[in-house]
Amino acid sequence: MNKVTINTTGKSEKKYIQGLDFLRAIAALSVCLFHFSGAALPKVINVYMKPTFSYGWLGVDIFFVISGFIIPYSLLGKQYSVRDFGSYIIKRIIRINPPAYIAMFLVLLQWLLIDCFINHNRVYTGEITLMQIFHNLLFTVPFTEYKWIVGIFWTLAIEFQFYIFIGLLFGFLFESKRLWKFVIGYLVVSLFQFLPFTDFRNFFHFSSLFAMGGITLLHHQRHVSKKEYGLIMLLFTGVSYWQLDVAITLTGVLTSLSIIFVSMENRLFSFIGKMSYSFYLIHVLVGTTLEFIFIKIISPDTEVRKAAITLLCIMGALLGSYIFYIFIEKPFIELAKRYGKSKI
Repeated sequence: MNKVTINTTGKSEKKYIQGLDFLRAIAALSVCLFHFSGAALPKVINVYMKPTFSYGWLGVDIFFVISGFIIPYSLLGKQYSVRDFGSYIIKRIIRINPPAYIAMFLVLLQWLLIDCFINHNRVYTGEITLMQIFHNLLFTVPFTEYKWIVGIFWTLAIEFQFYIFIGLLFGFLFESKRLWKFVIGYLVVSLFQFLPFTDFRNFFHFSSLFAMGGITLLHHQRHVSKKEYGLIMLLFTGVSYWQLDVAITLTGVLTSLSIIFVSMENRLFSFIGKMSYSFYLIHVLVGTTLEFIFIKIISPDTEVRKAAITLLCIMGALLGSYIFYIFIEKPFIELAKRYGKSKI
């Protein structure tokens, strides 16, 4: 198993955990295939691909379990306390927000170009308001009457709610050496889903998936025994079934077990996994643009041609995501690392 190592400056360094990039790639590709075989590319929907990838949305839940593992893992061994919350959350903002904002700007630009130059029935930018943009930027749309501009932002909102939760309660949950605190903490927060939120898609409703990732981390670091891990996983499997459904619960359990017991490495999947955030952010933007172009070149009049166009859109989305990763995401990753080294 991978352990935390200590460098000469006294700050902890985290070893690469084999298999996480593979899981990220699976999650991102699943979401992409779900979108591209359905509503995102309506002119090339393939009668065979649509049912095959109809559960691809479960990739989102894989990401939630991974976050439940990796975010507290990033704080282990750093003597983190609530006093460091400001630095911690700023680091997360530097890492996550700028690429998301740029992706949203590109979507708005796409909509504006469609409205200005393409004949269509819907006016994409007609109902956009400054307050809607403001709440999208803050990821506070679920607490308002506004809609997401980039659909997948609802998951980023949940992630940020989780970041706040961990930033405030990390010591209580992961460093107290009393396992009951972890259990009680996640059980209590699951009850918050009954507050009168305007949107059920919030961290509290999905908290059991993050809990699965968290207890997997404690087992990975050998802070809990196999028996304790099994019992607590069983508990949060039940909570997940109560909160969500069978498919999501099974996905959460399989993802957790994969982190510990499956160390799959593949160069292609590792490559996709490293840029999975960029891929997640812009795959629909790139795919819809390419669909518009390709159907003018290849007539989507057979299932084979529809599948070919879909495949080309996936390849184009991967290429576009790599460019986005190199020029947009990666610089902010490095900036967040530099900021983190100087703070926590």
